[in-house]
Amino acid sequence: MHLKRHIPNAITCFNLFFGCMAVVFALRGWLGFAVYMVITAAVFDFCDGLAARLLKAYSSVGKELDSLADLISFGLAPAAMMHHEFCRILSPKISYGLDSIPWELYSFFPFIIVIAAALRLAKFNTDERQSEHFIGIPTPASALLISSLLVYITRMPQWIPLWETVYTIPLLAVLLSWLMVSKIPMFSLKIKALQWSGNQFRFLFAALSLVCLVLALFWGWHWSLAVLLILSGYIVLSLLWAFVPPSHAAGDP
Repeated sequence: MHLKRHIPNAITCFNLFFGCMAVVFALRGWLGFAVYMVITAAVFDFCDGLAARLLKAYSSVGKELDSLADLISFGLAPAAMMHHEFCRILSPKISYGLDSIPWELYSFFPFIIVIAAALRLAKFNTDERQSEHFIGIPTPASALLISSLLVYITRMPQWIPLWETVYTIPLLAVLLSWLMVSKIPMFSLKIKALQWSGNQFRFLFAALSLVCLVLALFWGWHWSLAVLLILSGYIVLSLLWAFVPPSHAAGDP
């Protein structure tokens, strides 16, 4: 009986471990490996919550441990991947002399994602309004969006010129950071009852995800495009959900 209390925390530790691997791979420039480590960490992040619910093994330690692991796996790891990409893009401007110091400092801009993730997770742990829905985009969704974009962009040569400007990555970092700390309600995927009322957007999102996966399977899309479309759909549906007269109004900021 005592052992089952530790199972969710052990799963969370795997999340943290793979997040650390993602950071190391990102800083070495092995972005493909880093992306798959983030995805693996996300799987463990889903499983620890599932295990806690199935085993009824909730604890304050587990809640804090989960946030610490998420900060590494879904805050630091994607920021490190973007930093490495940005360093590559800025490399013609960096001579390692005094004249290139501003560009070197600029290359660290993506790490605002870590700050936003830390604020997002700290707010989540202290905000009782987020038991039924999220306020701001969850950190795993942000990290998976970054990861899938980094993979997909390499398969779309026509997008490379736009991607490799000195503005694209900072703008993306600002957008995702703002989404994480914003007060925009984002629906959770927890379905407590299989009924349409109250679950409309969850069912719409499930249908959208299924369509994307079927198209990816039959049209030969790369998995990264499917993930990008699914996560983008989640953000768009959440924005629509935020402006529909909702049952969650009492919890809105």
